Amino acid sequence: MKQILIGVLLLSFMACSQKPLEKGKYRINGEVVGMENGEIYLSKYPAIDTIKVTNGKFLIEDKLDGIVGQIGLIKDPAERGMTLENVLYLFIEPKIMTLQLNYNDFSKSKLSGSNTQDDAYRLDQIRNEIAQNYTEEQKAFDQVSERFLAAKKAKASAKEIEAIKNEDNVCREKLQPMWDKQNNATLEFIKNNPKSYVSVYSLVFQLGDMKYDEAKAIYDQFNPEHLKIGMATRLASDIANMKKGIPGAEAGDFNTTDINGKPIKLADFKGKYVLIDFWASWCGPCRAGNPHLIDIYHKYHHKGLEILGVSDDDSNPAAWRKAVEKDQIGIWHHVLRGSSFDRKTMKNKFPEKDISDGYNIHTLPTKILVGPDGIILGRFGSGGGNDHDMDKMLADLFKNKQ
Repeated sequence: MKQILIGVLLLSFMACSQKPLEKGKYRINGEVVGMENGEIYLSKYPAIDTIKVTNGKFLIEDKLDGIVGQIGLIKDPAERGMTLENVLYLFIEPKIMTLQLNYNDFSKSKLSGSNTQDDAYRLDQIRNEIAQNYTEEQKAFDQVSERFLAAKKAKASAKEIEAIKNEDNVCREKLQPMWDKQNNATLEFIKNNPKSYVSVYSLVFQLGDMKYDEAKAIYDQFNPEHLKIGMATRLASDIANMKKGIPGAEAGDFNTTDINGKPIKLADFKGKYVLIDFWASWCGPCRAGNPHLIDIYHKYHHKGLEILGVSDDDSNPAAWRKAVEKDQIGIWHHVLRGSSFDRKTMKNKFPEKDISDGYNIHTLPTKILVGPDGIILGRFGSGGGNDHDMDKMLADLFKNKQ
């Protein structure tokens, strides 16, 4: 009886997988290695559908709005900590595709029939070839990350947690060259493949390190149909926001309270130069740069320079206060950015109160130099220059001031 039932189900699967595909739909004929019968899960945020696997095969067929889309396959939605081994994201097209799914390691799966996914595989290969030169650094980073999670679970002391964080910062510094090379390679891929949706999708994550003119030039080459899909719909507004916080623009005003509970607004500094430092207690490079900022403060404060720290620590003010005290940077002004990020909607509830949004800050640390007239003179960090450029600008501005 069981053999007859399996035979009927298999015939039913074959019939469905071979029937003509309706317009505006996609179909994935799947084969699983490592599981005969069971379930996998299709993520269509925020909903999750159950996909039955019978005799090592499954079928996914659904509507697709647009010429390309993205789906996620999950081994177990109840499992915490989504990894490459148990989650698979795929770029799909309105056609019939085939998927060889490795149940034991989703990252070893292969989708055929989607030109967009083929582009994604090409980009992955480029990034992976770079990563192969940093295997030891990645191994050390992974080990420290595991120790950190174990320490948090075991409720280790603050001293132990702090020590692991310091190790994590060292590991990140060693991996930074790899990340920089991967970002540069991704940007090169985007420029060379403007008609691929993978380029459109990837640009969303590259904007933090780009300048407005460069991002806009790339955006204008994209397929308009791609810009109607998924995360690409936010690109136009994100790129428009890049005009905020760039040299020549008016500095965004804000009204908040400082670390001592006193009212503070940017207008309070009119007539002075203000260096706005966007940082966080958990940002290793930010903390490592504080001694240099202290030197800058002592060198130029008496000549008319103010420093204002804007910290991304709204979720942990205690850590913010502790970092200010430990790094001995309480000599200048400090405020929280005012973030109201909602993880359910993936949006800021009150963006008008978020100082970082007003300056288009996506990467820490980033510094903005504002002139006495409220016009931005320089941006250093994401989408701008570096500390050397900042030092030179400050030296030029204050060389004739007593």
